[in-house]
Amino acid sequence: MDKNKKTSITIMVILASLVGIWYVYLDFSTLFRSIDNSFPSSIIKRISVFVITIIVAISGKDSLSKKDSALLKIAFIAICCAEMAFLLHSTYGGIGFFLLSQILLIIRNGQGLKQKLFAIENKSTKLILFAWGIGIVLVYSLIISFVFYPILKLSPLLYMFIAYGTVLCVSFWVGEANYILELFPKKNSLMVSIAMACFFFSDILVGLVMVIKSGIIYQLANCTIWILYAPAIMLLAFSGYKYSDSQEKRLMP
Repeated sequence: MDKNKKTSITIMVILASLVGIWYVYLDFSTLFRSIDNSFPSSIIKRISVFVITIIVAISGKDSLSKKDSALLKIAFIAICCAEMAFLLHSTYGGIGFFLLSQILLIIRNGQGLKQKLFAIENKSTKLILFAWGIGIVLVYSLIISFVFYPILKLSPLLYMFIAYGTVLCVSFWVGEANYILELFPKKNSLMVSIAMACFFFSDILVGLVMVIKSGIIYQLANCTIWILYAPAIMLLAFSGYKYSDSQEKRLMP
């Protein structure tokens, strides 16, 4: 990576961090009533998304591979579209674009997964992957059953949550499988693993905020969403970079 790109990325990380501090301050100020309205926070938050997207867009020759770079860029375009939809109060539009982004992340994070799964000989590795899958599905099923269903009943939004949650669970599992099976270089796989865990729980909090709409739980969830979500997309952005000149490209070009 050349010096100018490193400088540009450093500036963007600092900018995204400062923006993050700003909207976290606004969110928690509203929680503790030191200010009455954190409306600017909803706009400020989207600035950090677009800044992080630029980090993905300029990866160029420093990306893991051309294929990986293309998939990650398209996924981030979908994320940006989702954020714009939510900013314009289009709930179904936002969920739809995030659904698309999760499908793209499954494809991207799961490169080489099929071959690795069939090649597994270690029983403990199979057990770990199985346990992750059961655990993720169990957690989301309990949330649907005891949080979302009692409030939404059989409304269209509940079916949307189930559809999106199914894809989200798969995406979370693929992210963890990426690390367990070392589909990417170790550092990149670790970033993917942590990112998808943060993404999973931040999205659950988004759903909670959408259904309860007020009260202390709503405020706490609303304050916590971006504490998880911003690091998730930042880690995903950096997971697309190659960190050593001697590092082999393990993905197809």
